Amino acid sequence: MQVESEKFNIICLSNQLWNYPLWTNKKHVMYRAGKLGHKVLFVDPPINTGRVFWRQLKRGEWPLRRLLSKVFKDEDAWVFSPLNCLPLKSYLARHHSTKINKLCQKFMDKNLRTVLWIYHVEIPGLENYLRNIDYDILIYDCVDNYAGFSRYNTPQKKEAINKVEKELAQKADIVFATAPVLFEKLKKFNENTYYTPNVGDYAKFSKLRELQTAIPEKLSSIPTPRIGYSGALEDYKLDVQLISKLAASYPNYSFVILGGLGLKDREASPEALGFEPLPNLHFMGVVPYKIVETYFAGFDAYIIPYVLNDYTVGGCFPVKFHDALAAGLPVIVTNLPAYKPFEKVAYISKNEVEFIENVKKAIEENSPEKVEERLKVAKENSWDNKVGNMFRIIREYKKK
Repeated sequence: MQVESEKFNIICLSNQLWNYPLWTNKKHVMYRAGKLGHKVLFVDPPINTGRVFWRQLKRGEWPLRRLLSKVFKDEDAWVFSPLNCLPLKSYLARHHSTKINKLCQKFMDKNLRTVLWIYHVEIPGLENYLRNIDYDILIYDCVDNYAGFSRYNTPQKKEAINKVEKELAQKADIVFATAPVLFEKLKKFNENTYYTPNVGDYAKFSKLRELQTAIPEKLSSIPTPRIGYSGALEDYKLDVQLISKLAASYPNYSFVILGGLGLKDREASPEALGFEPLPNLHFMGVVPYKIVETYFAGFDAYIIPYVLNDYTVGGCFPVKFHDALAAGLPVIVTNLPAYKPFEKVAYISKNEVEFIENVKKAIEENSPEKVEERLKVAKENSWDNKVGNMFRIIREYKKK
C-alpha cells in the first residue's frame, strides 16, 4: 500500500554537473528529494577528459579520492561523475550503467522502489542506460526544447533528436514538463504527462530586510537604480543587443550582469559576447549560488531579455523569474508562453520598444504593495510545493 510518507531510491541522469556554479532545476529537485528522505544518486553527464575536466582539476574539484572512485557525497545526495577516457561511447554507457547498479547496491535501500529520473535526452548511449540500469519507475523530466538548440541546425539533426525524445517519452512511466509548449508536445506521446512549471527558491530570496546589510561592496558602490540579470551568458537565448540598447537608453540607470559562459565552464569578456562598451554596464562574473541573493537584494529591478526563437518559445521557463519575484523585484521579460499566468506581477514585453519602456515604468511605479503581490505569487510557486507535487504524482502512479 502506498502512503504519503513513502520514500524512493532515485537515480538521476542529468545534463548538467552537480557542481555547476549556477544552480538549476535538476539540482533543486534532487537536493530537496534528499532532504525529504529519499535516497538520491545524482549522475553527472559523462565528462570527457578534455579542457573542462582539466579546468575542474585545477580548481581542486577532483581530490584523489574522488578521482579514484568518481563518487562523492554532498548534503543528502551521492554524486557519481563518470569519466570518458576513450571515444567508445556505447561501450562506456554500459560500463557506467554497471557502476551505477553497484553504487545503488551500496548506497540505496533495497526495500524501496527505485526511480530512474532522466533529464538528459542527449546522453550518448541513452538506450544502454535504459536497458542496463535496474529500476521500477522511469521518469522523463523535460526542461528544454532540445531541437531548438543551435547545434541541431539541419532538418536531419532536429528529426534525430526529436526521435530520441519521442521514444523516451513513450517508454517513460511518468513525464514532467516545465513549459507549456513542452507539455503540449509530450502529452501526444504519453498520457501520463504533467505540467510542472519551474518555480523559485522563496526561502532563499525573500529575506529582503536581512539581506540589505549583506549587499557586496562592489555592487553597493554602483549607482542606483540598479537593474540586474543573472545566468549563463549564452547567445542562443540572451538578447545581448537589447541589453546594450537598454544601457544606452538609460544612461542614469546601472545595468549589472552576473554570469559567464556557463555551458563552456569559463568566463567571457563583454566584448567577446558582443556587448557595447558603455559606462553603466557592469559585469560581475560568475557569482556563487550560495551568495547570489545578496546581489538580488541590491537590485531595484530585474530583467530576463531572452530572444524569441525555437529554443526559448518552444520550452523555456527561467528559474530566475520566480527567484526575482521572491526578492520582491519588478521583473521585465520578453513574451514567452510560460509567463502568461503572471501578467499581473510581471512586465511582459511584446517587442523591443515595449521592453525598454517597461524598465522605466517598473522602476517608477514600484511600491510596497506591488512588492507584497510579488512575494505572494513567489511563495505559491516555491520548490517545496513543486517537489511535493511531483512526489505525490509518483506515489499515486500504478503500472497498468
